[in-house]
Amino acid sequence: KPFEQKREVLYRDFSGAAGHMMVVGGPQSGKSTVLRTLVTSFALTHTPHEVQFYCLDFGGGGLMALSDLPHVGGVASRLDPERVRRTVAEVAGVLNRREQFFRTHGIDSIGTYRRRRAAGELPGEPWGDVFLVVDGWGNFKSEYEGLEAVVHDIAGRGLGHGVHVVVTASRYMEVRAALKDQILGRLELRLGDAMDSEFDRKVAANVPAGVPGRGQVPEKLHFMAALPRIDSSSAPDDLADATARLVRSVRDGWQGPAAPAVRLLPRRFPADQLPKGFEFPQHGIAIGIDEENLEPVFVDLDTDPFFLVFGESESGRTNLLRLIARQISERYAPAEARIVVGDYRRTMLEAVPESHLLEYAPMASAMQVHMDAVRQFMEMRAPKPDITPQELRDRSWWNGPQLFVIVDDYELVATNSGNPLAQLVEHLPFARDVGVKFVVARSAAGASRAMYEPFMQRVKELGAQGLVLSGDPSEGDILGTVRARPMPPGRGVFVSRKRGSSLMQVGLLTQRD
Repeated sequence: KPFEQKREVLYRDFSGAAGHMMVVGGPQSGKSTVLRTLVTSFALTHTPHEVQFYCLDFGGGGLMALSDLPHVGGVASRLDPERVRRTVAEVAGVLNRREQFFRTHGIDSIGTYRRRRAAGELPGEPWGDVFLVVDGWGNFKSEYEGLEAVVHDIAGRGLGHGVHVVVTASRYMEVRAALKDQILGRLELRLGDAMDSEFDRKVAANVPAGVPGRGQVPEKLHFMAALPRIDSSSAPDDLADATARLVRSVRDGWQGPAAPAVRLLPRRFPADQLPKGFEFPQHGIAIGIDEENLEPVFVDLDTDPFFLVFGESESGRTNLLRLIARQISERYAPAEARIVVGDYRRTMLEAVPESHLLEYAPMASAMQVHMDAVRQFMEMRAPKPDITPQELRDRSWWNGPQLFVIVDDYELVATNSGNPLAQLVEHLPFARDVGVKFVVARSAAGASRAMYEPFMQRVKELGAQGLVLSGDPSEGDILGTVRARPMPPGRGVFVSRKRGSSLMQVGLLTQRD
Protein backbone atom coordinates (compact mmCIF):
# COMPACT_ATOMS: atom_id res chain seq x y z
CA LYS A 1 0.00 0.00 0.00
CA PRO A 2 2.30 2.81 -1.22
CA PHE A 3 -0.10 5.62 -0.37
CA GLU A 4 -0.19 4.50 3.27
CA GLN A 5 3.53 3.63 3.16
CA LYS A 6 3.04 0.18 4.65
CA ARG A 7 3.10 -3.47 3.72
CA GLU A 8 0.68 -6.06 5.05
CA VAL A 9 0.60 -9.84 5.03
CA LEU A 10 -1.51 -11.10 2.13
CA TYR A 11 -4.25 -13.39 3.40
CA ARG A 12 -6.85 -15.27 1.42
CA ASP A 13 -10.08 -16.55 2.99
CA PHE A 14 -11.21 -19.87 1.48
CA SER A 15 -14.23 -20.30 3.75
CA GLY A 16 -16.56 -18.05 1.76
CA ALA A 17 -17.45 -17.18 -1.82
CA ALA A 18 -13.77 -16.89 -2.79
CA GLY A 19 -13.12 -20.49 -1.83
CA HIS A 20 -11.76 -21.36 -5.26
CA MET A 21 -8.52 -19.81 -6.53
CA MET A 22 -6.92 -19.16 -9.89
CA VAL A 23 -3.28 -18.08 -10.26
CA VAL A 24 -2.50 -16.60 -13.68
CA GLY A 25 1.00 -15.83 -14.89
CA GLY A 26 3.38 -16.16 -17.79
CA PRO A 27 6.28 -18.62 -18.06
CA GLN A 28 8.62 -18.73 -15.04
CA SER A 29 6.44 -16.26 -13.14
CA GLY A 30 6.23 -18.44 -10.04
CA LYS A 31 2.84 -20.14 -10.41
CA SER A 32 3.94 -23.54 -9.09
CA THR A 33 5.81 -21.92 -6.20
CA VAL A 34 2.68 -19.99 -5.21
CA LEU A 35 0.77 -23.28 -5.09
CA ARG A 36 3.46 -24.87 -2.94
CA THR A 37 3.35 -21.87 -0.61
CA LEU A 38 -0.44 -22.12 -0.41
CA VAL A 39 -0.40 -25.84 0.45
CA THR A 40 2.45 -25.55 2.97
CA SER A 41 0.76 -22.53 4.61
CA PHE A 42 -2.32 -24.65 5.17
CA ALA A 43 -0.11 -27.47 6.43
CA LEU A 44 1.46 -25.16 9.04
CA THR A 45 -1.86 -23.74 10.25
CA HIS A 46 -4.31 -26.64 9.89
CA THR A 47 -4.22 -30.33 10.70
CA PRO A 48 -4.65 -33.14 8.14
CA HIS A 49 -8.00 -33.70 9.83
CA GLU A 50 -9.15 -30.23 8.78
CA VAL A 51 -7.84 -29.90 5.21
CA GLN A 52 -6.83 -32.38 2.53
CA PHE A 53 -5.16 -31.70 -0.83
CA TYR A 54 -5.31 -33.74 -4.03
CA CYS A 55 -2.90 -32.43 -6.64
CA LEU A 56 -2.49 -32.74 -10.41
CA ASP A 57 0.96 -31.63 -11.53
CA PHE A 58 0.89 -30.56 -15.18
CA GLY A 59 3.50 -27.86 -14.64
CA GLY A 60 7.16 -28.34 -13.93
CA GLY A 61 6.90 -31.05 -11.28
CA GLY A 62 6.96 -28.66 -8.34
CA LEU A 63 3.99 -30.22 -6.56
CA MET A 64 5.75 -33.57 -6.30
CA ALA A 65 7.79 -32.09 -3.45
CA LEU A 66 4.61 -31.98 -1.36
CA SER A 67 3.62 -35.62 -1.76
CA ASP A 68 4.93 -36.60 1.70
CA LEU A 69 2.88 -34.00 3.55
CA PRO A 70 0.25 -35.71 5.73
CA HIS A 71 -2.27 -33.21 4.34
CA VAL A 72 -1.72 -34.38 0.75
CA GLY A 73 -3.72 -37.40 -0.35
CA GLY A 74 -1.89 -37.76 -3.63
CA VAL A 75 0.04 -36.00 -6.40
CA ALA A 76 -0.50 -37.19 -9.97
CA SER A 77 1.61 -36.16 -12.94
CA ARG A 78 0.69 -36.03 -16.61
CA LEU A 79 2.67 -39.26 -17.11
CA ASP A 80 0.26 -41.26 -14.93
CA PRO A 81 -3.17 -41.03 -16.60
CA GLU A 82 -4.74 -43.63 -14.32
CA ARG A 83 -3.79 -41.68 -11.19
CA VAL A 84 -4.98 -38.43 -12.80
CA ARG A 85 -8.42 -39.88 -13.51
CA ARG A 86 -8.65 -41.46 -10.08
CA THR A 87 -7.66 -38.20 -8.34
CA VAL A 88 -10.44 -36.27 -10.06
CA ALA A 89 -12.88 -39.13 -9.45
CA GLU A 90 -11.90 -39.26 -5.77
CA VAL A 91 -12.65 -35.58 -5.23
CA ALA A 92 -15.89 -35.84 -7.21
CA GLY A 93 -16.83 -38.85 -5.08
CA VAL A 94 -16.18 -36.89 -1.87
CA LEU A 95 -18.48 -34.14 -3.14
CA ASN A 96 -21.27 -36.55 -4.12
CA ARG A 97 -21.10 -38.43 -0.82
CA ARG A 98 -21.03 -35.21 1.18
CA GLU A 99 -24.06 -33.87 -0.67
CA GLN A 100 -25.97 -36.99 0.32
CA PHE A 101 -24.54 -36.83 3.85
CA PHE A 102 -25.82 -33.27 4.31
CA ARG A 103 -29.28 -34.29 3.21
CA THR A 104 -29.36 -37.39 5.42
CA HIS A 105 -28.11 -35.66 8.58
CA GLY A 106 -29.96 -32.38 8.18
CA ILE A 107 -26.81 -30.26 7.77
CA ASP A 108 -27.73 -26.88 6.32
CA SER A 109 -24.29 -25.49 5.44
CA ILE A 110 -20.60 -26.24 5.33
CA GLY A 111 -20.17 -24.00 8.38
CA THR A 112 -22.43 -26.30 10.38
CA TYR A 113 -20.53 -29.30 9.09
CA ARG A 114 -17.19 -27.81 10.15
CA ARG A 115 -18.46 -27.01 13.65
CA ARG A 116 -20.05 -30.40 14.23
CA ARG A 117 -17.05 -32.26 12.84
CA ALA A 118 -14.63 -30.24 14.99
CA ALA A 119 -16.78 -31.05 18.02
CA GLY A 120 -16.48 -34.77 17.27
CA GLU A 121 -20.14 -35.22 16.35
CA LEU A 122 -19.31 -36.74 12.94
CA PRO A 123 -16.69 -39.40 13.75
CA GLY A 124 -17.10 -41.34 10.51
CA GLU A 125 -16.15 -38.44 8.22
CA PRO A 126 -12.45 -38.61 7.25
CA TRP A 127 -12.53 -35.50 5.02
CA GLY A 128 -12.65 -31.86 6.06
CA ASP A 129 -12.18 -29.13 3.48
CA VAL A 130 -10.93 -30.83 0.32
CA PHE A 131 -8.82 -29.04 -2.29
CA LEU A 132 -8.33 -30.19 -5.88
CA VAL A 133 -5.15 -28.44 -7.05
CA VAL A 134 -4.36 -28.36 -10.79
CA ASP A 135 -1.01 -26.88 -11.77
CA GLY A 136 -1.12 -26.20 -15.51
CA TRP A 137 -4.80 -26.01 -16.41
CA GLY A 138 -4.15 -25.54 -20.13
CA ASN A 139 -2.18 -28.77 -20.39
CA PHE A 140 -4.69 -30.62 -18.22
CA LYS A 141 -7.75 -29.72 -20.28
CA SER A 142 -6.04 -30.43 -23.60
CA GLU A 143 -4.85 -33.88 -22.52
CA TYR A 144 -7.89 -34.86 -20.43
CA GLU A 145 -10.77 -33.16 -22.16
CA GLY A 146 -13.24 -35.60 -20.65
CA LEU A 147 -12.26 -34.59 -17.11
CA GLU A 148 -12.71 -30.87 -17.70
CA ALA A 149 -16.48 -31.12 -17.28
CA VAL A 150 -16.01 -33.03 -14.02
CA VAL A 151 -13.83 -30.23 -12.60
CA HIS A 152 -16.43 -27.68 -13.76
CA ASP A 153 -19.07 -29.61 -11.84
CA ILE A 154 -16.87 -29.76 -8.73
CA ALA A 155 -16.32 -26.00 -8.91
CA GLY A 156 -20.02 -25.34 -9.40
CA ARG A 157 -21.23 -27.44 -6.47
CA GLY A 158 -18.17 -27.64 -4.28
CA LEU A 159 -18.09 -24.48 -2.17
CA GLY A 160 -21.37 -25.24 -0.44
CA HIS A 161 -19.94 -28.60 0.61
CA GLY A 162 -16.35 -27.68 1.47
CA VAL A 163 -14.72 -28.81 -1.78
CA HIS A 164 -12.38 -26.28 -3.42
CA VAL A 165 -10.64 -25.97 -6.78
CA VAL A 166 -7.26 -24.25 -7.21
CA VAL A 167 -5.78 -23.90 -10.70
CA THR A 168 -2.90 -22.16 -12.43
CA ALA A 169 -3.02 -20.89 -16.00
CA SER A 170 -0.70 -19.03 -18.35
CA ARG A 171 -3.54 -16.86 -19.65
CA TYR A 172 -7.12 -16.19 -18.68
CA MET A 173 -8.19 -17.46 -22.08
CA GLU A 174 -7.16 -21.00 -21.07
CA VAL A 175 -10.03 -21.13 -18.56
CA ARG A 176 -13.52 -21.32 -19.97
CA ALA A 177 -15.99 -18.68 -18.81
CA ALA A 178 -18.18 -21.30 -17.11
CA LEU A 179 -15.31 -22.21 -14.78
CA LYS A 180 -13.80 -18.75 -14.48
CA ASP A 181 -17.09 -17.32 -13.24
CA GLN A 182 -17.02 -19.81 -10.36
CA ILE A 183 -13.51 -18.78 -9.26
CA LEU A 184 -13.64 -15.48 -7.39
CA GLY A 185 -10.27 -15.82 -5.67
CA ARG A 186 -7.61 -14.72 -8.17
CA LEU A 187 -3.97 -13.72 -8.21
CA GLU A 188 -2.10 -12.28 -11.20
CA LEU A 189 1.62 -12.82 -11.52
CA ARG A 190 3.76 -11.34 -14.28
CA LEU A 191 1.80 -11.91 -17.51
CA GLY A 192 3.28 -12.68 -20.89
CA ASP A 193 1.22 -9.79 -22.25
CA ALA A 194 0.06 -7.08 -19.86
CA MET A 195 -2.95 -6.47 -22.12
CA ASP A 196 -4.34 -9.83 -20.92
CA SER A 197 -4.76 -8.50 -17.37
CA GLU A 198 -8.28 -8.51 -15.96
CA PHE A 199 -7.27 -6.38 -12.94
CA ASP A 200 -5.35 -3.38 -14.28
CA ARG A 201 -3.21 -3.34 -17.41
CA LYS A 202 -1.02 -0.47 -16.24
CA VAL A 203 -0.28 -2.20 -12.95
CA ALA A 204 0.36 -5.46 -14.82
CA ALA A 205 2.87 -3.71 -17.08
CA ASN A 206 4.73 -2.43 -14.01
CA VAL A 207 5.17 -5.90 -12.48
CA PRO A 208 8.93 -6.37 -12.83
CA ALA A 209 10.25 -9.06 -15.14
CA GLY A 210 12.64 -11.66 -13.80
CA VAL A 211 11.16 -11.57 -10.29
CA PRO A 212 9.10 -14.76 -9.84
CA GLY A 213 6.30 -14.34 -7.31
CA ARG A 214 5.64 -10.65 -8.04
CA GLY A 215 2.15 -9.80 -9.22
CA GLN A 216 -1.04 -7.94 -8.42
CA VAL A 217 -4.22 -8.65 -6.48
CA PRO A 218 -7.78 -7.66 -7.50
CA GLU A 219 -7.41 -4.45 -5.47
CA LYS A 220 -4.78 -3.40 -8.06
CA LEU A 221 -1.95 -3.57 -5.54
CA HIS A 222 1.36 -5.32 -6.02
CA PHE A 223 2.19 -8.38 -3.95
CA MET A 224 5.17 -10.63 -3.42
CA ALA A 225 4.49 -14.31 -2.80
CA ALA A 226 6.29 -16.06 0.02
CA LEU A 227 8.55 -19.06 -0.52
CA PRO A 228 7.59 -22.53 0.80
CA ARG A 229 10.30 -22.59 3.48
CA ILE A 230 10.50 -21.93 7.23
CA ASP A 231 14.22 -21.32 7.74
CA SER A 232 14.03 -17.49 7.49
CA SER A 233 15.98 -17.51 4.23
CA SER A 234 14.76 -15.96 1.00
CA ALA A 235 17.36 -17.54 -1.26
CA PRO A 236 15.78 -19.37 -4.21
CA ASP A 237 18.81 -21.53 -4.98
CA ASP A 238 18.21 -24.15 -2.28
CA LEU A 239 14.42 -23.91 -2.30
CA ALA A 240 13.95 -27.59 -3.12
CA ASP A 241 15.97 -28.68 -0.08
CA ALA A 242 14.25 -26.13 2.15
CA THR A 243 10.82 -27.31 1.03
CA ALA A 244 11.82 -30.91 1.71
CA ARG A 245 12.88 -29.94 5.24
CA LEU A 246 9.56 -28.17 5.77
CA VAL A 247 7.68 -31.26 4.61
CA ARG A 248 9.71 -33.51 6.94
CA SER A 249 9.12 -31.14 9.84
CA VAL A 250 5.35 -31.15 9.34
CA ARG A 251 5.26 -34.91 8.80
CA ASP A 252 7.33 -35.64 11.92
CA GLY A 253 5.21 -33.29 13.99
CA TRP A 254 1.91 -34.99 13.15
CA GLN A 255 1.14 -38.29 14.82
CA GLY A 256 -2.50 -38.63 13.77
CA PRO A 257 -4.02 -40.09 10.59
CA ALA A 258 -2.98 -38.54 7.29
CA ALA A 259 -5.30 -37.44 4.50
CA PRO A 260 -7.04 -40.42 2.85
CA ALA A 261 -4.91 -41.52 -0.09
CA VAL A 262 -6.20 -41.73 -3.65
CA ARG A 263 -7.43 -45.26 -4.21
CA LEU A 264 -6.36 -46.76 -7.52
CA LEU A 265 -8.15 -49.37 -9.57
CA PRO A 266 -6.27 -52.62 -8.78
CA ARG A 267 -4.52 -54.53 -11.57
CA ARG A 268 -5.92 -57.79 -10.16
CA PHE A 269 -9.21 -57.94 -8.29
CA PRO A 270 -10.26 -61.33 -6.86
CA ALA A 271 -13.75 -62.33 -7.94
CA ASP A 272 -14.37 -63.71 -4.45
CA GLN A 273 -14.58 -60.10 -3.20
CA LEU A 274 -17.55 -59.37 -5.47
CA PRO A 275 -21.14 -59.79 -4.29
CA LYS A 276 -22.49 -63.27 -4.93
CA GLY A 277 -24.94 -63.71 -7.75
CA PHE A 278 -27.92 -63.93 -5.39
CA GLU A 279 -27.05 -60.95 -3.15
CA PHE A 280 -28.36 -58.03 -5.23
CA PRO A 281 -30.85 -59.46 -7.73
CA GLN A 282 -32.40 -56.01 -8.23
CA HIS A 283 -29.11 -54.79 -9.74
CA GLY A 284 -28.16 -57.89 -11.72
CA ILE A 285 -24.90 -59.80 -11.43
CA ALA A 286 -21.57 -58.26 -10.39
CA ILE A 287 -18.63 -58.59 -12.78
CA GLY A 288 -16.03 -56.19 -11.33
CA ILE A 289 -15.45 -52.77 -9.78
CA ASP A 290 -15.55 -49.35 -11.43
CA GLU A 291 -12.86 -46.69 -11.42
CA GLU A 292 -15.02 -43.80 -10.26
CA ASN A 293 -16.12 -45.14 -6.87
CA LEU A 294 -14.36 -48.53 -6.70
CA GLU A 295 -17.79 -50.09 -6.23
CA PRO A 296 -19.22 -53.22 -7.89
CA VAL A 297 -20.33 -53.01 -11.52
CA PHE A 298 -23.52 -54.95 -12.23
CA VAL A 299 -24.78 -56.34 -15.52
CA ASP A 300 -28.57 -56.41 -15.58
CA LEU A 301 -29.59 -58.94 -18.23
CA ASP A 302 -33.24 -58.69 -17.19
CA THR A 303 -33.62 -55.20 -18.65
CA ASP A 304 -30.90 -55.45 -21.33
CA PRO A 305 -30.66 -59.07 -22.52
CA PHE A 306 -27.57 -58.57 -24.72
CA PHE A 307 -24.01 -58.26 -23.44
CA LEU A 308 -21.01 -58.02 -25.77
CA VAL A 309 -17.34 -58.43 -24.85
CA PHE A 310 -14.43 -57.32 -27.06
CA GLY A 311 -10.75 -57.81 -26.38
CA GLU A 312 -7.48 -59.09 -27.76
CA SER A 313 -5.83 -62.34 -26.73
CA GLU A 314 -5.15 -62.59 -22.98
CA SER A 315 -7.25 -59.50 -22.26
CA GLY A 316 -9.58 -61.41 -19.94
CA ARG A 317 -12.51 -62.26 -22.22
CA THR A 318 -12.86 -65.90 -21.24
CA ASN A 319 -12.35 -65.14 -17.54
CA LEU A 320 -15.28 -62.72 -17.76
CA LEU A 321 -17.53 -65.31 -19.42
CA ARG A 322 -16.63 -67.87 -16.76
CA LEU A 323 -17.41 -65.30 -14.07
CA ILE A 324 -20.78 -64.47 -15.64
CA ALA A 325 -21.62 -68.19 -15.85
CA ARG A 326 -20.75 -68.63 -12.18
CA GLN A 327 -22.81 -65.61 -11.13
CA ILE A 328 -25.81 -66.86 -13.13
CA SER A 329 -25.62 -70.28 -11.51
CA GLU A 330 -25.41 -68.63 -8.07
CA ARG A 331 -28.36 -66.36 -8.69
CA TYR A 332 -30.76 -68.87 -10.22
CA ALA A 333 -31.77 -72.40 -9.31
CA PRO A 334 -31.54 -74.99 -12.12
CA ALA A 335 -35.30 -74.78 -12.54
CA GLU A 336 -35.03 -71.01 -13.07
CA ALA A 337 -32.15 -70.74 -15.54
CA ARG A 338 -30.31 -72.99 -17.99
CA ILE A 339 -27.19 -72.16 -19.99
CA VAL A 340 -26.19 -72.99 -23.57
CA VAL A 341 -22.45 -72.58 -24.24
CA GLY A 342 -20.72 -72.09 -27.60
CA ASP A 343 -17.02 -72.71 -27.01
CA TYR A 344 -14.96 -73.69 -30.05
CA ARG A 345 -11.62 -73.38 -28.24
CA ARG A 346 -12.92 -75.39 -25.26
CA THR A 347 -11.77 -72.76 -22.78
CA MET A 348 -15.00 -72.93 -20.78
CA LEU A 349 -14.98 -76.62 -19.99
CA GLU A 350 -16.52 -77.12 -16.54
CA ALA A 351 -17.20 -73.38 -16.24
CA VAL A 352 -20.93 -74.07 -15.94
CA PRO A 353 -22.23 -76.47 -13.29
CA GLU A 354 -23.85 -79.59 -14.71
CA SER A 355 -27.06 -78.64 -12.94
CA HIS A 356 -27.36 -75.46 -15.04
CA LEU A 357 -25.73 -76.60 -18.30
CA LEU A 358 -28.33 -77.32 -20.96
CA GLU A 359 -26.04 -77.76 -24.00
CA TYR A 360 -22.35 -77.39 -24.79
CA ALA A 361 -21.24 -76.77 -28.38
CA PRO A 362 -17.51 -77.26 -29.03
CA MET A 363 -17.81 -77.28 -32.84
CA ALA A 364 -19.83 -75.79 -35.69
CA SER A 365 -22.10 -78.79 -36.25
CA ALA A 366 -23.17 -78.91 -32.61
CA MET A 367 -23.59 -75.14 -32.56
CA GLN A 368 -25.92 -75.29 -35.55
CA VAL A 369 -28.10 -77.91 -33.87
CA HIS A 370 -28.27 -76.04 -30.55
CA MET A 371 -29.02 -72.64 -32.13
CA ASP A 372 -31.79 -74.26 -34.15
CA ALA A 373 -33.21 -75.50 -30.84
CA VAL A 374 -32.90 -71.98 -29.36
CA ARG A 375 -34.81 -70.58 -32.34
CA GLN A 376 -37.60 -73.11 -31.83
CA PHE A 377 -37.56 -72.30 -28.12
CA MET A 378 -38.05 -68.58 -28.85
CA GLU A 379 -40.79 -69.28 -31.40
CA MET A 380 -42.60 -71.52 -28.93
CA ARG A 381 -42.58 -68.79 -26.28
CA ALA A 382 -43.69 -66.03 -28.63
CA PRO A 383 -47.02 -64.51 -27.50
CA LYS A 384 -50.11 -65.90 -29.22
CA PRO A 385 -52.75 -63.71 -30.89
CA ASP A 386 -55.25 -64.23 -28.05
CA ILE A 387 -52.88 -63.05 -25.30
CA THR A 388 -54.33 -60.52 -22.84
CA PRO A 389 -52.74 -57.15 -21.93
CA GLN A 390 -52.33 -58.35 -18.34
CA GLU A 391 -50.37 -61.39 -19.50
CA LEU A 392 -48.13 -59.15 -21.59
CA ARG A 393 -47.41 -56.95 -18.58
CA ASP A 394 -46.70 -59.90 -16.29
CA ARG A 395 -45.06 -62.09 -18.96
CA SER A 396 -47.15 -64.91 -17.59
CA TRP A 397 -48.02 -66.57 -20.91
CA TRP A 398 -44.99 -68.88 -20.56
CA ASN A 399 -43.35 -70.71 -17.72
CA GLY A 400 -40.08 -72.56 -17.26
CA PRO A 401 -36.44 -71.53 -16.95
CA GLN A 402 -34.79 -68.55 -18.55
CA LEU A 403 -32.22 -69.39 -21.20
CA PHE A 404 -28.72 -67.89 -21.28
CA VAL A 405 -26.68 -68.28 -24.47
CA ILE A 406 -22.95 -67.73 -23.82
CA VAL A 407 -20.65 -67.69 -26.86
CA ASP A 408 -16.87 -67.33 -26.68
CA ASP A 409 -14.63 -66.53 -29.67
CA TYR A 410 -17.52 -65.38 -31.83
CA GLU A 411 -15.12 -64.71 -34.72
CA LEU A 412 -14.78 -68.51 -35.05
CA VAL A 413 -18.56 -68.97 -35.02
CA ALA A 414 -19.47 -66.34 -37.63
CA THR A 415 -17.42 -67.26 -40.70
CA ASN A 416 -17.78 -66.95 -44.46
CA SER A 417 -19.29 -70.42 -44.55
CA GLY A 418 -22.14 -69.43 -42.26
CA ASN A 419 -23.23 -68.34 -38.81
CA PRO A 420 -25.40 -70.60 -36.62
CA LEU A 421 -26.73 -67.54 -34.78
CA ALA A 422 -27.97 -65.86 -37.97
CA GLN A 423 -31.28 -67.74 -37.74
CA LEU A 424 -32.03 -65.92 -34.47
CA VAL A 425 -31.82 -62.39 -35.89
CA GLU A 426 -35.55 -61.94 -36.51
CA HIS A 427 -36.35 -63.11 -32.98
CA LEU A 428 -33.81 -60.92 -31.14
CA PRO A 429 -36.18 -57.95 -30.54
CA PHE A 430 -38.38 -60.28 -28.46
CA ALA A 431 -35.57 -61.95 -26.49
CA ARG A 432 -36.39 -60.08 -23.29
CA ASP A 433 -40.07 -61.02 -23.49
CA VAL A 434 -39.39 -64.74 -23.96
CA GLY A 435 -36.65 -65.02 -21.31
CA VAL A 436 -33.60 -65.52 -23.55
CA LYS A 437 -30.33 -63.65 -22.82
CA PHE A 438 -27.16 -63.49 -24.93
CA VAL A 439 -23.56 -63.03 -23.77
CA VAL A 440 -21.16 -62.94 -26.72
CA ALA A 441 -17.38 -62.41 -26.71
CA ARG A 442 -15.11 -61.90 -29.68
CA SER A 443 -11.63 -60.66 -30.51
CA ALA A 444 -11.18 -56.91 -30.81
CA ALA A 445 -9.26 -57.47 -34.05
CA GLY A 446 -11.66 -56.77 -36.89
CA ALA A 447 -14.46 -55.91 -34.46
CA SER A 448 -15.46 -52.66 -36.15
CA ARG A 449 -16.03 -54.49 -39.46
CA ALA A 450 -17.75 -57.40 -37.73
CA MET A 451 -20.37 -55.06 -36.29
CA TYR A 452 -21.99 -55.00 -39.74
CA GLU A 453 -22.50 -58.77 -39.69
CA PRO A 454 -26.31 -59.34 -39.36
CA PHE A 455 -26.40 -60.83 -35.86
CA MET A 456 -23.99 -58.33 -34.27
CA GLN A 457 -25.54 -55.41 -36.10
CA ARG A 458 -29.01 -56.31 -34.84
CA VAL A 459 -27.78 -56.78 -31.29
CA LYS A 460 -26.07 -53.40 -31.40
CA GLU A 461 -29.22 -51.75 -32.79
CA LEU A 462 -31.16 -53.18 -29.84
CA GLY A 463 -28.94 -51.26 -27.40
CA ALA A 464 -26.58 -53.98 -26.23
CA GLN A 465 -24.45 -53.24 -23.21
CA GLY A 466 -20.88 -54.45 -23.26
CA LEU A 467 -17.27 -54.30 -22.21
CA VAL A 468 -14.32 -53.21 -24.36
CA LEU A 469 -11.12 -54.76 -23.03
CA SER A 470 -7.55 -54.23 -24.26
CA GLY A 471 -7.13 -53.95 -28.02
CA ASP A 472 -5.78 -51.98 -30.95
CA PRO A 473 -7.10 -48.38 -31.10
CA SER A 474 -6.86 -48.42 -34.91
CA GLU A 475 -10.00 -50.58 -34.99
CA GLY A 476 -12.02 -47.41 -34.40
CA ASP A 477 -15.24 -47.13 -32.42
CA ILE A 478 -16.47 -50.52 -31.21
CA LEU A 479 -19.30 -49.79 -28.79
CA GLY A 480 -20.79 -46.32 -28.97
CA THR A 481 -17.83 -43.96 -29.16
CA VAL A 482 -15.52 -46.27 -27.19
CA ARG A 483 -12.33 -47.50 -28.82
CA ALA A 484 -10.12 -50.29 -27.59
CA ARG A 485 -6.74 -49.31 -26.20
CA PRO A 486 -3.85 -51.17 -24.58
CA MET A 487 -4.80 -52.00 -21.00
CA PRO A 488 -3.86 -54.55 -18.33
CA PRO A 489 -5.70 -57.90 -18.40
CA GLY A 490 -9.22 -57.55 -17.04
CA ARG A 491 -9.26 -53.77 -17.44
CA GLY A 492 -11.93 -52.43 -19.77
CA VAL A 493 -14.54 -49.78 -20.52
CA PHE A 494 -18.07 -50.78 -19.55
CA VAL A 495 -20.73 -49.33 -21.85
CA SER A 496 -24.46 -49.27 -21.14
CA ARG A 497 -27.50 -47.12 -21.77
CA LYS A 498 -27.90 -46.40 -18.05
CA ARG A 499 -24.31 -45.69 -16.99
CA GLY A 500 -22.73 -44.36 -20.15
CA SER A 501 -19.10 -45.50 -20.29
CA SER A 502 -16.79 -46.08 -17.34
CA LEU A 503 -13.47 -47.80 -16.74
CA MET A 504 -13.60 -50.96 -14.64
CA GLN A 505 -11.60 -54.00 -13.54
CA VAL A 506 -13.15 -57.45 -14.02
CA GLY A 507 -13.09 -59.85 -11.09
CA LEU A 508 -10.44 -62.53 -11.55
CA LEU A 509 -11.35 -66.15 -10.96
CA THR A 510 -8.75 -68.42 -9.40
CA GLN A 511 -7.68 -71.72 -10.93
CA ARG A 512 -9.95 -73.65 -8.60
CA ASP A 513 -12.90 -71.56 -9.81
